[in-house]
Amino acid sequence: MKKVLLLIAATCTLSGVSMAHTSPLHPTKVISVLDFGAKPNDGKDDTKALRKAAQYCRDNQGTTLEMPAGIYQLRDTKAEKLEKDVLSGKMGPNPEETIFTPYYPYVSGLDFSGSKDITIHANGAILLCEGWMEPISLIDCINFTLEGLTIDYKRKPFSEGRVTEIADDSFTVQFGSEHKITNEIPIPCLMLWDNQIGGIYRSPFYFPKRELKGNNLVQFKGKLPQYMKGAAIAAPHSFHFRPGILILRSTNTHLEGVTIHAQCGMGIVGFDSRDIYIRNLAVIPADGYTFSTNTDATHFACCEGVLSFDGCMFRGQGDDATNVHGYYHDITSVEKDMVTLVLKAPTFTHAQVADVPRVGDKMEIVHIATLTVRGEAEVTEVIHEAPATEVRVRLKGKLPENYQEYYLFNTSKLPQLEFRRSMVWGNLARGVLVKTRNVKIEDNIFRGCTGTAIHVGAESNWKEGTHTKNLTISNNVIVNCGLGAGRQYGASGIAVVIGAPDLKDTTLHDGVTISGNTIISTGENDCGIAIYNTRNILLDNNHIKGCKQGIATQSVENLTIK
Repeated sequence: MKKVLLLIAATCTLSGVSMAHTSPLHPTKVISVLDFGAKPNDGKDDTKALRKAAQYCRDNQGTTLEMPAGIYQLRDTKAEKLEKDVLSGKMGPNPEETIFTPYYPYVSGLDFSGSKDITIHANGAILLCEGWMEPISLIDCINFTLEGLTIDYKRKPFSEGRVTEIADDSFTVQFGSEHKITNEIPIPCLMLWDNQIGGIYRSPFYFPKRELKGNNLVQFKGKLPQYMKGAAIAAPHSFHFRPGILILRSTNTHLEGVTIHAQCGMGIVGFDSRDIYIRNLAVIPADGYTFSTNTDATHFACCEGVLSFDGCMFRGQGDDATNVHGYYHDITSVEKDMVTLVLKAPTFTHAQVADVPRVGDKMEIVHIATLTVRGEAEVTEVIHEAPATEVRVRLKGKLPENYQEYYLFNTSKLPQLEFRRSMVWGNLARGVLVKTRNVKIEDNIFRGCTGTAIHVGAESNWKEGTHTKNLTISNNVIVNCGLGAGRQYGASGIAVVIGAPDLKDTTLHDGVTISGNTIISTGENDCGIAIYNTRNILLDNNHIKGCKQGIATQSVENLTIK
């Protein structure tokens, strides 16, 4: 245990980690947000000035934009109206069903779309948002660097309180005075902080029945152990909405020293982009709070090139620290060599725009029942016009006659993932969820994740894939994970598995090395490491304590344990 604590301390004090960085080419001018009328810390609305600065960056390639430290107010009347409508119950008990739908209109706080060779030095500046919005939009950008910015909300997109009483089938929560609780305010989920495991309580309460008992005093139906009296509790007012930072169809994006304290959705969403480098990111609660983003801290789909995390901190988010994947597309019709594709993922894409293949992309033909690959085809023509969610493609390659039993998966949009020297602490679900190839997860700390700390999978029901190849998981410390929501096959630390209707004896994952990891659990987990439907595996020098068994395997080929 002494070794574990030392490793945690070392990870928490990371600084000055080197990383390859491509700077903007030939910057033409250094400007400041002060030049456009923004003034930090004066309590006045800075939106107009900041948007002028963003427009200047869009119009002037090679600009370096300085933001002196301090608090900048970012407001938008449409965003404020949306927030009001959500909190008043106008969007119903589950606002996601309305506001998180394909091409739903939203407010971009600062829009840098189309920028090229831009660097923003925020110097620790705080962007304080009012109204539900997407604070930073990076769409069709090339060589964009954002350093030292903090994103937060004046009215958090969740409410926090404390458990004051626990009865047999109910518990009472006193919410803080800064967030007014009404009978109409949507509470699709409750998450509690469990001090015993140093993370979120194992099971959230979804759409709990409730009764307002007094001023911000609410009684919820549900069972809690007595030791949870006094626990902090968070009530997000929606699951998904827009991310804090959107990276869409962009190339060579650098986020360095960025902090996200709250967001009415995910912290960062990357979609259909190439080469994303994230260094010293912190998705953590603001002072005085226990929770951060409503859902994933970060989420990346259909990207390519390199996706790199280094020296990051994630705490208190309402879902995974990161999820990296592509999408399985349903084939709805075939006319000669023209194929209609529809993405039927439960949440569509997290960028809420269609996943459109490109001419030249390689598509695997995937059997739905088993997720096995039965062939490959190349895209030779693409027909799509937004806001259509279906895409028509012409393919070079033959599809099976029973094409309804198959997905198409775009292997040309799969990034190489590096997740290093970071800490994931006290979140709902998994720490790292991996559905890509060529992966290194090294020298991290995972503590108090309700789900399995590292989940490598492919999931037919979520339409998220694919199986991995060339995976290394090494020298990570995993403590008290996998005790609740998001646990995979009973595993505390690591699960390399497949989620498909008919697995039989298939082996999909290929080339897995898991070495030098320390996994410590409470005795409730079935295993520390679960390996299913995988071939060519090396397990070397892993230390597992407190699990019913160390390693569980099924349907594996060529397994070596040292």
